[in-house]
Amino acid sequence: RSLFVARSVMKLLASLLRSQRGRPSLSFSKPRLHSSSSSTSSSASSSSSSSSTNDGNRGGRPDPEDMQPWQKWINYDSPYKAPDDELNRMRHYFYYINNTGRLFRARIDKEDGLEGEIRDERFKDRFFSQLRRNVNYVSYLPSYSFLSINLYDHYFCRFAVSPVVFTDLNPEQEELKFGATLLAPFTPEDMKYCESSGALFHPVSIPKTQESIMGVLASSIAESLVHSIGVDEKGNYSIDWKGRRLPIAHEKNIIP
Repeated sequence: RSLFVARSVMKLLASLLRSQRGRPSLSFSKPRLHSSSSSTSSSASSSSSSSSTNDGNRGGRPDPEDMQPWQKWINYDSPYKAPDDELNRMRHYFYYINNTGRLFRARIDKEDGLEGEIRDERFKDRFFSQLRRNVNYVSYLPSYSFLSINLYDHYFCRFAVSPVVFTDLNPEQEELKFGATLLAPFTPEDMKYCESSGALFHPVSIPKTQESIMGVLASSIAESLVHSIGVDEKGNYSIDWKGRRLPIAHEKNIIP
C-alpha cells in the first residue's frame, strides 16, 4: 500500500509540474475595425450594433456633447496602426496572466503578442482586487473572460490556468498571497484537484467585487504540500494539515 501511495503522490507532483506549462490557444470574436479614413462613416453603424453588446463606440469619434473629459484628449484623426489602437481609444486594454501569476500587456490579435510585464505593485493590487467575470463585452469572449474596471479603464485579461495565481502560502497565518500584496484565507479542505490540468485550485473572494474565483496554486506551493498529500487505493486524495486529515475533492475540469 505504501508503494501505491508513493507512486500516486509522485504522479500527482508530475502532473502539477506539467500544469505550470503551456498556454491555451487564443480565440476571440474579432471586433469590426475601421481605418481612420472611414472612421466617421463607420462609427454610426458601429454604435448601433454595439447597443446590444455594451461594447461602446469602438474607438470612433463620439458626439462632442456626449464626450467624457478623457475623450477630449484623443486625436481621432490619427491612423490606426494595430487593432488595439482603436480599442485603446475606448480605454479598453488587454492583459495576459501566465501560470506563475505574472501580468503582461497583451495584443488582442496575436497569441504571443506580449508587450512587457507589469511590475508596479500598486497597479497589480488594483488590477487583481477589481477582477470580475466579463458578462457584457461579448466581442472579447471567450478568450478574455475576466476584466478589471478602474474608473474609465477596462482591463480585459486572458490567462494560462486561472486569472488568480496564488504565489505564496503562510502556513502559520493560513493565508495565500496573490497579486502583489493581496491576501486570502487558506482553507485546505476547500482545495480541489483538477484531473485534466493536474493543478490544485483554491477559492477566493475578490476584495472589491466579491467575485468568487477558483484560483490556482503556483507550483512552488504545490511542491511544498505534496509531502502532506496522500492517495488511497480508490484514488481519493487527502491532505494532512496540522494534525487533521482533510479530503481533497477532485474534478475532471475546473472552470475558474
